[in-house]
Amino acid sequence: MNQPTPGSISRRKLLGGAAFGLLALGTGGALSGCSSSDAASMNKLSDTLVPLPTYVPVTKGPKPDLPGNAIVQPVYYASPANSELFQSVTGSIGDGSTTSGFVVTYDAPPPANNTFLRYIEKQANAKFDLTFVPGDSFAEKFATMIAGNTLPEMVEFLTFAMPPRYPQILASRFQDLSEYLSGDKVKDYPNLANIPTPSWVSARINGKIYGVPEHRPPFGSILVCRPDIIKKLTGQEPAPKNEDDFTELCKAVTDAKANRYAITGQGGADGVDWAYDIIGAVFGVPNGWKRTGGKFVSKYETEEWVRAVSYIKKLYSAGYYHPDSPSMQSAQAKTYIANGTVLMHMDGISALLDTTLPKDAVTGAVVPFGADGGKGANYQGSSSFSFTALKKASPAKIKEQLRLLDYLAAPFGSKESFDLTHGEEGVHYTGSGANATLTKAGDTMVNASSLYRLAAGPQVLNLAIRMDEQLRRSHAWQVATQDMLVQNPVTGLYSATASQSASAESAVLDTMNDYILGRANLSKVRSAIKTWTSSVGNTIRGEYEKAYDKQHA
Repeated sequence: MNQPTPGSISRRKLLGGAAFGLLALGTGGALSGCSSSDAASMNKLSDTLVPLPTYVPVTKGPKPDLPGNAIVQPVYYASPANSELFQSVTGSIGDGSTTSGFVVTYDAPPPANNTFLRYIEKQANAKFDLTFVPGDSFAEKFATMIAGNTLPEMVEFLTFAMPPRYPQILASRFQDLSEYLSGDKVKDYPNLANIPTPSWVSARINGKIYGVPEHRPPFGSILVCRPDIIKKLTGQEPAPKNEDDFTELCKAVTDAKANRYAITGQGGADGVDWAYDIIGAVFGVPNGWKRTGGKFVSKYETEEWVRAVSYIKKLYSAGYYHPDSPSMQSAQAKTYIANGTVLMHMDGISALLDTTLPKDAVTGAVVPFGADGGKGANYQGSSSFSFTALKKASPAKIKEQLRLLDYLAAPFGSKESFDLTHGEEGVHYTGSGANATLTKAGDTMVNASSLYRLAAGPQVLNLAIRMDEQLRRSHAWQVATQDMLVQNPVTGLYSATASQSASAESAVLDTMNDYILGRANLSKVRSAIKTWTSSVGNTIRGEYEKAYDKQHA
């Protein structure tokens, strides 16, 4: 029930929109297939902001073992029995026609004789013709599709890697769904209305709703830890309340002679991430930007940012970071967490449900805290993996496609959700309820068919493999952190310069890296920030403020 964001993509790339090399494509290639009328519409920015779809949670179905809400995921230690499943869709769904789609995949493609897809098509009275695009070539294929004007009817936009000029692409090529989904209108599609509000924010572009989001919990990066090992070393699980507590924790668990380190950064082609989102939040650094006095201020321009980077330097100089942090790859960091070489590491929340961990390993997450002992913070994420946009079509066609997405978004505990995750009994799975097990055919077809990329019900905490303790820990952390979310005020606003500022961002972060490693002093840090501000920061600020003013006039 939990599909993680690819772990190899750093948060820096996510925020910069550079994942999968999207920025390298430039705007010309992505838009070269536009007509003159498209070009006219592309240059028009909306000065209205339609209401987000009304959240109407589905209350039917099995009772969760631990309750959830619009922020916290409910826990189901086991799948419901067949007798507990409920029908979430009534009436007709498809009209028997074929729907084409363009979706990302991280699985091997399904076999040509895909009996799972045929089974679902029969349930929905529809046919699917999906193009499965591997994640590492998604940007290239996406740009080719846009430039060639060969749009399928449904297209997946990755919210962590939006293409350049995506507001213009959406306005010129895709259906504005506001009249179908905004406010109470979404109630015509009950399963779509069951998608929590934060997820829809990423699909409201230029003030209008352009897609149906694939839900994720709204939490940003978390500080994964090994509470079992830390308790053996310190007598208690990690629960720092301020900067000094965290420093003492790092000191207490680090033993270089035993090859054990408190924390690690993560390196890669785009630089080193020293868990900036975690340490930054501790010191009150904004989530990207903050709005104060009617103006946007970048995180780099705050004294809190300088304090956070200086604290990281202090921890590194003391030997608490793993010495390989500058070159540490994501997979290696996960291995070090698993074997206890490293006891804390920034990751996504899905890391707490890693089924590949040794059976005796316990992972948890440090609850956010403030450097001065005040309230902690967690940078709110997009609360979605992607959204599905619909090619412009007649109202009747759009409504039929929304019924299909409503079917695919069936919630956990429904008959439709069970069908979409298990297929046909005796063919794709055997057993029932909590004992239902995918067959070999199910293993090769169900997930690989990627229907959940078009739409899916809200994620819940449930695993095919029982990991009750991990589910409980993830839930407890979410409950403790749910009122600590910090939004980025530019979410939903577009800056053309921001989408092309990767080199300037890399330059300023490279200087931070040099500072942490002792190769630059603080004056170099401040100079790099001034350079970033003058080269791109002021332009980005102006573009965000212009967009904000239009939508809030």
